[in-house]
Amino acid sequence: MPTHVVPATVLPRRLTIPLLTILSALLGACDDGTTGGGTPQPVPVSTISGTVTLPGATSTALPHTRPLRPGEVLRASGGQPWAVQGAAHSTLQSGAVIPGEYLIVSRTGLSAQTVSATLSALAVPTVGTLRLARAAGAPTIGLSLYRADRRLSAVQSSRVLTTLAAQPGVISVSANRRMDALATPNDMYYPLQWHYPAINLPEAWNHTTGKAITVAVVDTGIITHPDLSGQVLPGMDFISDITQSGDGDGIDTDPTDPGGSEYHGSHVAGTIGARSNNGIGVAGVDWAAKILPVRVLNQNSGSLADILMGTLWAAGEKVDGAPMNPNPARVINLSLGGAGDCTAAEQQVFSQLKAKGVVTVVAAGNDNVDATTISPANCADVITVGAVGPDGRRAPYSNYGPRIDVMAPGGNSSLGVTVGADTYPGGVLSTTYDDATSTYQYEFLDGTSMASPHVAGAVALLLGQNPALTPAQVLARLKASAVPLGSRCDITDGCGAGLIDASALLTGVTPTPVPTPTPTPPSRPPLVEALYMNLSNPAQPPDYRRSASIQLPLDSLAPGYVLKDLQAGSYLVRAWQDLNGDGKVNEGEPYAEYPNYITVTTTAQDITGIDLTLQAYSVQSAGLNGSRASLATVKAALETLIRMGR
Repeated sequence: MPTHVVPATVLPRRLTIPLLTILSALLGACDDGTTGGGTPQPVPVSTISGTVTLPGATSTALPHTRPLRPGEVLRASGGQPWAVQGAAHSTLQSGAVIPGEYLIVSRTGLSAQTVSATLSALAVPTVGTLRLARAAGAPTIGLSLYRADRRLSAVQSSRVLTTLAAQPGVISVSANRRMDALATPNDMYYPLQWHYPAINLPEAWNHTTGKAITVAVVDTGIITHPDLSGQVLPGMDFISDITQSGDGDGIDTDPTDPGGSEYHGSHVAGTIGARSNNGIGVAGVDWAAKILPVRVLNQNSGSLADILMGTLWAAGEKVDGAPMNPNPARVINLSLGGAGDCTAAEQQVFSQLKAKGVVTVVAAGNDNVDATTISPANCADVITVGAVGPDGRRAPYSNYGPRIDVMAPGGNSSLGVTVGADTYPGGVLSTTYDDATSTYQYEFLDGTSMASPHVAGAVALLLGQNPALTPAQVLARLKASAVPLGSRCDITDGCGAGLIDASALLTGVTPTPVPTPTPTPPSRPPLVEALYMNLSNPAQPPDYRRSASIQLPLDSLAPGYVLKDLQAGSYLVRAWQDLNGDGKVNEGEPYAEYPNYITVTTTAQDITGIDLTLQAYSVQSAGLNGSRASLATVKAALETLIRMGR
């Protein structure tokens, strides 16, 4: 990170550049550098350098940041808000142990009352006598959550864990821990759902558009989105800790997402089963699937115990404190996870589900690491899904390795997808809600959380066609019908059987490689510029005589740049690629702006590491990035300076 920076948020960033000022700047560029006809005075000059990453680059070193700033809204040509972009959530930040909470699997036939009596006065070395109360449980499989009656340190909690494991009748004990959210239809935004043709879904719809298979979305809950109307079954809220619930109570029958989560669960649900062929919004993978919402995460985070109880309930198991589920799921989607091994409690649950004929689909995680380090992706008896972007390659964030079963579209908004004359982010588009405007909308998100529901939806299509298939047979069909990624995985044998093919999955016919949309190629040279800014007078336009710019070659997707001969002062560094050559910054054109002003001192210096990643430009971001008109005017002025040999 360069040291000579000033936060760009200190001053307003909208640039207004009168035509007269530009003409003056161009005339001034012809000045010979003398003062009063005398000898030119030596001025210390510096350089600013870095790398510009162009659309289409697939390096795993790409930052997992939002192509648009949070809250920026893209608008379709009709001016209606419809999408915001979001980044893939990391799973390595989760997995933290919740001290004093334990998931215990007890011997079959041993009652919960017997276990509770044993644990009501547990003597723990160096900790003392401790009372553990049963907070939740699924008695049919002997799984219970116990909480200590007082706050424990991490060391004390570990000692309790050891003592519990030695108790008679206890098969296994695990610390509770936190996890995080990971026929062609006529729907208005279906053309933007590149991720469906990528898995040959339109061809699959010629065979079936689905049956009323229940698919549970164990996630952040659900919203009453018009594109989910009629698709959602009564669900449950399994967040047991009132202080973490976000809705003021514990387990209840209202799975509504109260917000603060990017409406992650609703986005996942829309991919699986949004209302399709209804002329509005987006399409779902399975047009007839019934979504069973189970809320276990608040603001994209939740406890393992709540997740397991919610998952068991979704499958039709009895869970303490909840009514029996009248609509047991055949498919369960878990777009969540946390760092750590698969616990005995998790494995007990997933083995039970498989024995019941329930297919569990989980996200691999978003950290570009081996998925064996992420739970529940590393558990047996689940289908673990990695992500590809619109270029058909493993997404730069997607986890990989021997635990990956198949891949599915998860998005990569660093890449653009061209539809008609416009370029859109390469994320997965689905149903969400805008808290700021209180409107339902559709959002591009990236992540294996977005890949997993593609597989869950495809499995629902398959089970609707052949309900007698077992989970093992479903997995075998998925793998046999997938298209290997080969070199597009970037990791040898890291992407399982490859990208799912929904049509081949249904028909059993060996698939042919599916063509993927090509990211917008770099058709015109990118321009990088360092604009000399007067920070004491934000209304004053840049000083072009002290500014610098350079056009980059097109022989690399990540070219380096050096801006030379910079005098002391503050500079705004940004880059732009004029794809259509019209001299205007258009919606979706690649654009980047360094978030801080770069300060050049009176001592000559070489400032390095000012890296820029070109991403889709939004008119709505003009107040931050400079107005659409002013940016085009600055470009024209600086191109003129280049032609004059500046």
